[in-house]
Amino acid sequence: MVVSDGSFQRISIKHSGFNPDSVIEASFKVLTAVPDIMNKVQLFQERILTDAEQLALATGATAYRWVDLTKAQVSPSMLLSPRRYGDGAKDLWTTLNCVQENIIRGGQRDRSRRRPDGSRMPKSRAIKGIDEDMKLNKALWEMAELLRNHGAQ
Repeated sequence: MVVSDGSFQRISIKHSGFNPDSVIEASFKVLTAVPDIMNKVQLFQERILTDAEQLALATGATAYRWVDLTKAQVSPSMLLSPRRYGDGAKDLWTTLNCVQENIIRGGQRDRSRRRPDGSRMPKSRAIKGIDEDMKLNKALWEMAELLRNHGAQ
């Protein structure tokens, strides 16, 4: 699970000069953070979103992923499409996970959008790089925090 650095302490382990004690220490830090993280998850589950708030989260995620919305392979509303039954709830936690999965896995094609030359937009690409994945997940968590605290502005 990736959460915002602003919400919880950052925990990392260097791979070079591997030290088993540092792994054990980091494991205990993670264990102490779990109750706080689960509390945040519960708050996200309790926060029911309006359609406009769901679209605001998806639009923010699209803008973060593709920067220029006109060049995005999918429209923000497509990121709200659940991939499985039961993922259609309107709470913040489910919406966050739906948007996250659709961006990270890719494979969607917006048949209503065309390139400037008239050709079809390609399918959205999956995110495969760990750095890009981490940045996106942190940004999504921060967007969800803002939405939980302040709503769509």
